[in-house]
Amino acid sequence: MQSAHIELITVSREFGAGGSDLARMLGERLGWPVLDHELVFRCAKRLNIDTAAVERMHECSPSLLARLSAALLVSPPEAPGIDTSHLLRIDSIAEAAHESIREAAENPPLIVVGHGTQCLFAGRRDALHVRLFAPLDVRITRLRDRYGWNASVAAAKARQMDEDRRRYVQRYFHHDVRDPLLYDVQINTGRMTVDEAVGVVERMVRSAPSVADREQGVGVSA
Repeated sequence: MQSAHIELITVSREFGAGGSDLARMLGERLGWPVLDHELVFRCAKRLNIDTAAVERMHECSPSLLARLSAALLVSPPEAPGIDTSHLLRIDSIAEAAHESIREAAENPPLIVVGHGTQCLFAGRRDALHVRLFAPLDVRITRLRDRYGWNASVAAAKARQMDEDRRRYVQRYFHHDVRDPLLYDVQINTGRMTVDEAVGVVERMVRSAPSVADREQGVGVSA
């Protein structure tokens, strides 16, 4: 990563690796706002729909839309229980999410979780792109502790969420979410705690030159 003042942090994560926890804790330490679960409410407001609809489909695998469409195509028009009047395209939610994120990022500092933001802000020199990953067995243990799932359910959820997020980034940004070149730092939270990972990122942010330093050429190499 080039030496630059950091005002935007994007957090990509495997499910159960601790991405949301890292973003929250880092925001508390830096005093920065975090855009994570609140994005659901912003999208719902932008689209003028119920938050539950966005919650079910945001950062979701496009394959879900294909399954919904297929079900509608094979169902007769008079079929009971199927209301297509409020059927929302996944693409609409993704567009609303990206617009909401761009607006929020116009007033940094900011930490954003997920939604391909490592690609959305790939050209910003003030952005630090972070990815968290961990072995599946470690993530299963965390998910069992957090949600009360058994091991098989936790494993299935982890694989499905990872695949959904991979497809999301592929669909909207044409990148592999696992591509190391998308990130400035990748951290294995199976080898260090999330708290330790927060410390690593915090040090990177605080050690970056300030705007004043950059203007004076301090800490900036040619």
